[in-house]
Amino acid sequence: MGFAAAAVVVIAIGAVVRSLPAAKTGIPNKLAGYAIMVVGLGLFAMNAMVVIPVGEVGVQHFLGKVSNAPLDQGVHFINPLANVEKMSVREQAFPPQGAYEAIEAQTAEQLNVALEVSILFKIDGSNAPDLYARIGPESQIIRNIVLNAVRNGVRDAVATKSINEIFSPNRREVASSMKEEIQAKAGDRIEVVDVFARDIQAPPRVREAIEQKLEREQQVAAEEFQTQIIQERARQQAEEAKGIADAQQIIASGLTPEYLTFFYIQQLSEMPDGTVVYVPTEGAIPLIRSLGGGN
Repeated sequence: MGFAAAAVVVIAIGAVVRSLPAAKTGIPNKLAGYAIMVVGLGLFAMNAMVVIPVGEVGVQHFLGKVSNAPLDQGVHFINPLANVEKMSVREQAFPPQGAYEAIEAQTAEQLNVALEVSILFKIDGSNAPDLYARIGPESQIIRNIVLNAVRNGVRDAVATKSINEIFSPNRREVASSMKEEIQAKAGDRIEVVDVFARDIQAPPRVREAIEQKLEREQQVAAEEFQTQIIQERARQQAEEAKGIADAQQIIASGLTPEYLTFFYIQQLSEMPDGTVVYVPTEGAIPLIRSLGGGN
């Protein structure tokens, strides 16, 4: 609307110049006045054209009335006297520039925890005129809607979780609950894309209890591991003993008198001359014989 105001002033100046008496410069006042008025009309026409950049949407309003039709990215011709409020429809981080919102909330056990939370959100371009009419420009939407939705949504989500769930390894589940609650608080005014719970701090006594629990769990895991080692060794020893017993049984079942006699004769044939041999008899009285000696 700045160009429109300037255009009106320039046109008025041109009209005044056109009505002045003839100048001594040789330039007719009417011609000069018309030239100035043309410049004013040019400024007026420039205000009738607006360019909406990529990733933004425009909201046109004039004399307190907001147009229901959003202006998408590109060139648009509008009422020269109207103003255009531009809003981003890209994904935005809140808080911006990698910061986080520090929030203190209570768990289901009424224990206070401190959280560092940030979110990604975006504004629906089709809702931009209604948002501007009800809330205001983008800065007010972030301050009045996004900030309050984040604070209240995080507190409501944490209130449904136990301290063990809050500090469980599956933190994404907690973040999903926060996203649902934040979206419920914001309604259709913004779209919550994602929620990041960066850091969660518990009260000192709760941290001590958690650390003690982790130590006990590690100790139990170590004891279970040692027990498994002992059981595996016992199993191996039992298998080894069973193998020895089976081997002995197989050997014992194969030592028949006939096999022993055959084995005895075979060994005699392989012994060198001069070897002393004890020959068993039926009376259990051993006889001594020297091989190859002729006795």
